[in-house]
Amino acid sequence: MTRTEALALAQKTVTAMSTNTRGYQDQPFDARVSAVLRIANFLTATGENPDDDRT
Repeated sequence: MTRTEALALAQKTVTAMSTNTRGYQDQPFDARVSAVLRIANFLTATGENPDDDRT
C-alpha cells in the first residue's frame, strides 16, 4: 500500500470512528491527526514500530 493510499484509508477510518450519532467529531483535531498518522504508519510498516518502547 502506498503512503497516499494509507493516509486516505486512515483518514476515512478515524473519521468513521470519531463521529458520534449526531455527526459531530468527538476528539480534538490534534488527536485525530495523530491517530491518522499512526494508522497510516501501521498500514505502510514493514513490521517495525519505532514508537514501541516495550522491551
